[in-house]
Amino acid sequence: MAIVELPVISAASQSFTTILSNRLCGFTINYCETSNRWSFDLSLENETVLEGRRIVTGVNLIEPFDFGIGALFAVDVDQRHVEPGRTELPSGRIRFVQVTDK
Repeated sequence: MAIVELPVISAASQSFTTILSNRLCGFTINYCETSNRWSFDLSLENETVLEGRRIVTGVNLIEPFDFGIGALFAVDVDQRHVEPGRTELPSGRIRFVQVTDK
């Protein structure tokens, strides 16, 4: 199993690209103050395939889709059952990761 941590900084809106499973992946991650939650948009090979997906812990965030990039999870590293609020995701208490079988 391979795990790749995706970078999340403290900016309320951020974008980055990376290669996951040999595919160009673009992420836009946004924080919503009203709901105290993060969400992400995903593009593959510069084509938007997912918008506004809420980042929650404990589930494969892209499981219903066949994107060919493995799984994406928000992991509660302290196992304190917290959700990724404004500080938890950028501080590393919750980590945004890709997991593959390789």
